[in-house]
Amino acid sequence: MRAIEAAVQLPAGAKPLEQYSRTYASLPDGKVIGIYIIPTTTEAQVGEVGCEVMLENFDSRPCTDAEKTEGAAREKANADLYGQANKTRWFDDYRELPMILDGGCDMIEIIFDPKSQFIQSVQCNGEA
Repeated sequence: MRAIEAAVQLPAGAKPLEQYSRTYASLPDGKVIGIYIIPTTTEAQVGEVGCEVMLENFDSRPCTDAEKTEGAAREKANADLYGQANKTRWFDDYRELPMILDGGCDMIEIIFDPKSQFIQSVQCNGEA
């Protein structure tokens, strides 16, 4: 992990390395995959922005206490899945690495060959 992070050059449009949660795992071919994700909001941030429920008529109403609790639990689960900014984790199974759909440079995938010590690819995720 340290060797990858010391050598990697993030693509244009990426944020600074410290803003990403960085996860790694070995692939079946022996290469290492790194997934860098900008973590989602934290439970504290959810409380700061408030909570509203969209109604069928496109109006909204404040969340109930139960909805706030449910939302906070969802945010904590997301934080546990995506990790924390500027922290690294190793996964035993590459299929368990966190992924997001789309997102552009909020998710970056890196492929590293430990035999050659060469980073084979660094790319931002696509955007819909």
